[in-house]
Amino acid sequence: MIILNRYIIYILFIIINFSSCGWYHREEGEKDSNLTFFDTPKKDKLPYYRGKDLEAFWVDKNEEPNSARKVDPFIFQNQLGQNIDESHFKGKITVVSFFFARCHGICPNIIRNLKFVQSEITNTKNIQIVSYSVTPDLDTPAELKKFAEEKGIYSKNWNLLTGDREKIFAVARNTFQADTNTINKNPIKDFVHSEQIFLIDPNLNFRGVYNGNRGESIKTMLDDMKLLVGEFSFIQ
Repeated sequence: MIILNRYIIYILFIIINFSSCGWYHREEGEKDSNLTFFDTPKKDKLPYYRGKDLEAFWVDKNEEPNSARKVDPFIFQNQLGQNIDESHFKGKITVVSFFFARCHGICPNIIRNLKFVQSEITNTKNIQIVSYSVTPDLDTPAELKKFAEEKGIYSKNWNLLTGDREKIFAVARNTFQADTNTINKNPIKDFVHSEQIFLIDPNLNFRGVYNGNRGESIKTMLDDMKLLVGEFSFIQ
């Protein structure tokens, strides 16, 4: 009897664990048929992202899933005083970062790394960089233009954005989930700082998250950009 009870307990343990891992019975419609089993990475194919934690997942078909995270609507000004909104991402591969002109910490190295990216995309018209200032009160369009000239940033494929502080922080935290651990309830002391950079496809979907402070991560992103160019044949 003791042996039988142990056997029953063992069987129940297997069933419970398999069901939690997705191996046990699923109700019809519970699993998205577009997703690969266990969201296994697919060779030579970039993931999509979903949820507040930017969970990566892959699809079997050449169709973008409804659950994929996209760039939310926004409107800010660039270093030339031009209005830039989310439609500026449409039809282009976009690299997104956050910075501020007076930063002496991680920003200078990230800017240097992105300048290398800029040198790699100089001859392409449908790949761009967009960097949001997290000190927009200081980084006016005029200040950003001066910063761009000093750093060798070309406005034709790299926009430095400024605007309402709360709205930029909302974009950083709600759209990109950047720097979610430094929220301060005191709006005067609140600040956003992140070394993450993001790869956005021409349909505004998130397709990659990288460490902008590391050269190896930048090289990985450049390789991933080539995959996106192959996925969207109109990108040249």
